[in-house]
Amino acid sequence: MADDPEHSPIQVEQLTESHRFDQELATLLTRFQYHRDDITLSAAKPHPLPSSAYTASTAGLAAVFESSASLVFVCYDDRSHQMVNPIETTITQAIAEAVSSSSPTAKPDGGTTDSVGGDPAETGTDGPLAAATQTDSDGPSTPSFGVVTPHNAQRGALEMRLDDEMSVNTVEKYQGGERDIITLSATVSDPAFARREERFILNSNRLLVGISRSRMLTVVVCSTALFEVAPKDTEQ
Repeated sequence: MADDPEHSPIQVEQLTESHRFDQELATLLTRFQYHRDDITLSAAKPHPLPSSAYTASTAGLAAVFESSASLVFVCYDDRSHQMVNPIETTITQAIAEAVSSSSPTAKPDGGTTDSVGGDPAETGTDGPLAAATQTDSDGPSTPSFGVVTPHNAQRGALEMRLDDEMSVNTVEKYQGGERDIITLSATVSDPAFARREERFILNSNRLLVGISRSRMLTVVVCSTALFEVAPKDTEQ
Protein backbone atom coordinates (compact mmCIF):
# COMPACT_ATOMS: atom_id res chain seq x y z
CA MET A 1 0.00 0.00 0.00
CA ALA A 2 2.91 2.37 0.72
CA ASP A 3 3.97 2.21 -2.94
CA ASP A 4 0.46 2.86 -4.18
CA PRO A 5 0.22 6.56 -5.27
CA GLU A 6 -3.50 6.56 -4.55
CA HIS A 7 -2.87 5.74 -0.87
CA SER A 8 0.37 7.62 -0.22
CA PRO A 9 0.39 10.49 2.32
CA ILE A 10 -0.38 13.95 0.97
CA GLN A 11 2.79 15.91 0.37
CA VAL A 12 2.71 19.49 1.62
CA GLU A 13 5.11 22.09 0.24
CA GLN A 14 5.35 25.40 2.09
CA LEU A 15 5.68 28.33 -0.29
CA THR A 16 7.88 31.09 1.04
CA GLU A 17 8.13 33.76 -1.66
CA SER A 18 5.51 36.45 -2.19
CA HIS A 19 4.99 38.33 -5.43
CA ARG A 20 2.36 40.57 -3.86
CA PHE A 21 4.09 42.75 -1.27
CA ASP A 22 7.63 43.94 -0.53
CA GLN A 23 10.30 42.76 1.89
CA GLU A 24 9.15 45.06 4.71
CA LEU A 25 5.81 43.29 4.98
CA ALA A 26 7.40 39.91 4.36
CA THR A 27 9.73 40.45 7.33
CA LEU A 28 6.87 41.65 9.53
CA LEU A 29 4.66 38.69 8.65
CA THR A 30 7.52 36.30 9.30
CA ARG A 31 8.14 37.80 12.72
CA PHE A 32 4.53 37.77 13.85
CA GLN A 33 3.11 34.71 12.12
CA TYR A 34 5.11 32.53 9.75
CA HIS A 35 8.01 31.84 12.11
CA ARG A 36 5.63 29.62 14.07
CA ASP A 37 5.72 27.24 11.10
CA ASP A 38 9.49 27.69 10.60
CA ILE A 39 8.85 29.76 7.47
CA THR A 40 10.93 32.78 6.51
CA LEU A 41 8.80 34.71 4.07
CA SER A 42 10.57 36.72 1.38
CA ALA A 43 9.50 39.13 -1.34
CA ALA A 44 10.32 38.53 -4.98
CA LYS A 45 11.07 42.21 -5.63
CA PRO A 46 10.41 45.73 -4.31
CA HIS A 47 7.00 47.29 -4.84
CA PRO A 48 7.47 51.07 -4.51
CA LEU A 49 4.42 53.30 -4.85
CA PRO A 50 4.98 55.54 -7.89
CA SER A 51 4.44 59.28 -7.44
CA SER A 52 1.87 59.15 -10.25
CA ALA A 53 -0.35 56.95 -8.07
CA TYR A 54 -1.51 59.75 -5.77
CA THR A 55 -2.01 63.48 -5.36
CA ALA A 56 -0.79 64.69 -1.95
CA SER A 57 -2.51 68.05 -1.55
CA THR A 58 -1.76 68.38 2.19
CA ALA A 59 1.21 67.78 4.45
CA GLY A 60 -0.66 64.92 6.10
CA LEU A 61 -1.29 63.12 2.81
CA ALA A 62 2.32 63.69 1.79
CA ALA A 63 3.45 62.04 5.05
CA VAL A 64 1.31 59.00 4.20
CA PHE A 65 2.24 58.57 0.56
CA GLU A 66 5.80 59.85 0.41
CA SER A 67 7.13 57.62 3.17
CA SER A 68 9.47 54.87 2.03
CA ALA A 69 7.57 52.44 4.28
CA SER A 70 4.97 50.06 2.90
CA LEU A 71 3.08 50.05 6.24
CA VAL A 72 2.03 53.45 7.63
CA PHE A 73 -0.01 54.26 10.75
CA VAL A 74 -2.29 57.32 10.90
CA CYS A 75 -3.19 57.81 14.56
CA TYR A 76 -5.52 60.31 16.24
CA ASP A 77 -6.73 61.00 19.78
CA ASP A 78 -10.30 59.91 20.47
CA ARG A 79 -11.96 57.59 22.99
CA SER A 80 -15.64 57.67 22.08
CA HIS A 81 -16.46 55.54 19.04
CA GLN A 82 -17.42 51.91 18.85
CA MET A 83 -18.76 50.24 15.68
CA VAL A 84 -18.98 53.41 13.54
CA ASN A 85 -16.25 56.03 13.49
CA PRO A 86 -16.78 59.29 11.53
CA ILE A 87 -13.19 60.38 12.20
CA GLU A 88 -11.80 57.34 10.44
CA THR A 89 -14.39 57.67 7.69
CA THR A 90 -13.18 61.22 6.96
CA ILE A 91 -9.49 60.25 7.07
CA THR A 92 -10.08 57.24 4.83
CA GLN A 93 -12.07 59.34 2.37
CA ALA A 94 -9.19 61.83 2.14
CA ILE A 95 -6.73 59.02 1.41
CA ALA A 96 -9.08 57.51 -1.18
CA GLU A 97 -9.58 60.84 -2.94
CA ALA A 98 -5.82 61.37 -3.08
CA VAL A 99 -5.59 58.07 -4.93
CA SER A 100 -8.56 58.56 -7.24
CA SER A 101 -7.48 62.07 -8.22
CA SER A 102 -4.15 60.75 -9.53
CA SER A 103 -5.82 59.73 -12.79
CA PRO A 104 -8.97 60.92 -14.59
CA THR A 105 -10.01 57.35 -15.23
CA ALA A 106 -10.72 55.02 -12.33
CA LYS A 107 -11.32 51.35 -12.91
CA PRO A 108 -13.30 48.64 -11.10
CA ASP A 109 -11.72 47.31 -7.94
CA GLY A 110 -13.09 43.84 -7.39
CA GLY A 111 -11.34 40.55 -6.81
CA THR A 112 -7.81 40.24 -8.17
CA THR A 113 -7.90 43.45 -10.16
CA ASP A 114 -5.45 45.09 -12.54
CA SER A 115 -2.82 47.16 -10.80
CA VAL A 116 -0.24 49.86 -11.29
CA GLY A 117 2.46 47.45 -10.17
CA GLY A 118 0.78 44.12 -10.91
CA ASP A 119 2.70 40.88 -10.75
CA PRO A 120 2.27 37.61 -12.60
CA ALA A 121 1.11 35.67 -9.54
CA GLU A 122 1.03 35.55 -5.76
CA THR A 123 2.93 32.53 -4.47
CA GLY A 124 2.91 33.22 -0.73
CA THR A 125 1.55 30.87 1.86
CA ASP A 126 -1.98 32.21 1.53
CA GLY A 127 -2.46 30.85 -1.96
CA PRO A 128 -2.04 31.83 -5.63
CA LEU A 129 -3.57 35.10 -6.75
CA ALA A 130 -3.31 36.45 -10.28
CA ALA A 131 -2.58 40.14 -10.71
CA ALA A 132 -2.20 41.35 -14.27
CA THR A 133 -0.70 44.69 -15.19
CA GLN A 134 -2.71 47.03 -17.37
CA THR A 135 -2.37 50.64 -18.46
CA ASP A 136 -4.99 52.96 -19.85
CA SER A 137 -4.55 54.39 -23.32
CA ASP A 138 -3.67 57.77 -21.81
CA GLY A 139 -1.06 56.41 -19.38
CA PRO A 140 -0.78 54.34 -16.22
CA SER A 141 -4.03 53.17 -14.68
CA THR A 142 -5.34 54.37 -11.34
CA PRO A 143 -4.04 52.19 -8.50
CA SER A 144 -6.65 49.86 -7.06
CA PHE A 145 -7.82 50.90 -3.60
CA GLY A 146 -9.63 49.01 -0.88
CA VAL A 147 -10.64 49.39 2.75
CA VAL A 148 -10.69 46.70 5.42
CA THR A 149 -12.73 47.26 8.59
CA PRO A 150 -13.84 44.91 11.39
CA HIS A 151 -17.45 46.09 11.62
CA ASN A 152 -20.23 46.03 9.05
CA ALA A 153 -21.60 49.31 10.41
CA GLN A 154 -18.34 51.09 9.57
CA ARG A 155 -18.29 49.39 6.20
CA GLY A 156 -21.69 50.88 5.43
CA ALA A 157 -20.57 54.36 6.52
CA LEU A 158 -17.50 54.14 4.30
CA GLU A 159 -19.43 52.86 1.29
CA MET A 160 -21.62 55.96 1.46
CA ARG A 161 -18.54 58.23 1.25
CA LEU A 162 -16.31 56.40 -1.23
CA ASP A 163 -16.60 55.95 -4.98
CA ASP A 164 -18.32 52.80 -6.15
CA GLU A 165 -15.15 51.35 -7.69
CA MET A 166 -13.40 51.37 -4.30
CA SER A 167 -14.18 48.21 -2.40
CA VAL A 168 -14.90 48.19 1.34
CA ASN A 169 -15.21 44.94 3.25
CA THR A 170 -14.49 43.03 6.42
CA VAL A 171 -11.34 40.98 6.93
CA GLU A 172 -13.28 37.76 6.30
CA LYS A 173 -14.56 38.98 2.93
CA TYR A 174 -11.10 40.26 1.93
CA GLN A 175 -9.40 36.92 2.65
CA GLY A 176 -7.54 36.01 -0.55
CA GLY A 177 -8.08 39.43 -2.15
CA GLU A 178 -5.55 42.14 -2.88
CA ARG A 179 -5.29 45.81 -3.90
CA ASP A 180 -2.45 48.19 -4.71
CA ILE A 181 -3.32 50.33 -1.68
CA ILE A 182 -5.22 49.16 1.39
CA THR A 183 -6.53 51.28 4.25
CA LEU A 184 -7.33 49.39 7.43
CA SER A 185 -9.93 51.25 9.49
CA ALA A 186 -9.68 49.92 13.06
CA THR A 187 -12.95 51.76 13.87
CA VAL A 188 -13.09 51.22 17.65
CA SER A 189 -11.67 54.05 19.77
CA ASP A 190 -13.58 53.48 23.01
CA PRO A 191 -11.08 51.59 25.25
CA ALA A 192 -13.79 49.93 27.35
CA PHE A 193 -15.57 48.66 24.24
CA ALA A 194 -12.25 47.53 22.76
CA ARG A 195 -11.50 45.49 25.87
CA ARG A 196 -14.89 43.79 25.62
CA GLU A 197 -14.18 42.63 22.10
CA GLU A 198 -10.40 42.36 22.37
CA ARG A 199 -10.34 38.84 20.97
CA PHE A 200 -12.13 40.16 17.88
CA ILE A 201 -10.53 43.47 16.94
CA LEU A 202 -7.06 42.73 18.36
CA ASN A 203 -6.84 39.18 17.01
CA SER A 204 -3.37 38.91 15.48
CA ASN A 205 -4.47 36.69 12.59
CA ARG A 206 -7.19 39.14 11.58
CA LEU A 207 -4.73 42.03 11.76
CA LEU A 208 -2.09 40.27 9.68
CA VAL A 209 -4.62 39.27 7.02
CA GLY A 210 -5.78 42.90 6.86
CA ILE A 211 -2.36 44.48 6.44
CA SER A 212 -1.15 41.88 3.92
CA ARG A 213 -3.85 42.58 1.31
CA SER A 214 -1.84 45.40 -0.32
CA ARG A 215 0.74 45.23 -3.09
CA MET A 216 2.33 48.63 -2.44
CA LEU A 217 1.01 50.42 0.64
CA THR A 218 -1.05 49.63 3.73
CA VAL A 219 -2.37 52.54 5.81
CA VAL A 220 -3.66 51.65 9.28
CA VAL A 221 -6.04 54.31 10.64
CA CYS A 222 -6.59 53.92 14.38
CA SER A 223 -7.04 55.75 17.67
CA THR A 224 -4.13 56.00 20.09
CA ALA A 225 -6.54 54.57 22.69
CA LEU A 226 -6.19 51.15 21.08
CA PHE A 227 -2.57 50.97 22.17
CA GLU A 228 -3.80 51.03 25.77
CA VAL A 229 -5.70 47.82 25.08
CA ALA A 230 -3.00 46.09 23.07
CA PRO A 231 -1.32 43.11 24.80
CA LYS A 232 1.60 44.10 27.01
CA ASP A 233 3.60 41.02 26.06
CA THR A 234 6.22 42.10 23.51
CA GLU A 235 5.83 38.93 21.44
CA GLN A 236 2.09 39.52 21.07
